[in-house]
Amino acid sequence: MFNVMRVTFIFLLACLFSCSSKSNTSESPSEPNEANTTEVALSKGQVLIESSDCQTCHHVKNNLVGPSYTAIADKYENSSATVTYLTSKIRLGGSGVWGDVPMLAHPTLSDEDAAEMVSYIMSFKSTQ
Repeated sequence: MFNVMRVTFIFLLACLFSCSSKSNTSESPSEPNEANTTEVALSKGQVLIESSDCQTCHHVKNNLVGPSYTAIADKYENSSATVTYLTSKIRLGGSGVWGDVPMLAHPTLSDEDAAEMVSYIMSFKSTQ
């Protein structure tokens, strides 16, 4: 009986030490590559849109009060000029481009955050 307990104790002790989560590897954090940077930008833009009032009037594929994100992305060239233009539209609001219903202004939104939102919207551009 004593030997069985001793063997069991040694076995459990070995299992405990082999399952230790402590790691002595010295890996440096990986540098973000372009793909990872794009994913981060997209997810930040998505988070900003989901936490704002955008979804009241816009949807990814369906036109609601305003155009869908896909329609917006397909209408404009994916360029820095477009990002600047749409960033301004988000912050200042406007009407006439997609009809008579005006888009509400979002003046408290920073240019950087609005640009992240535009980048997210432009990710829905159809491949043509």
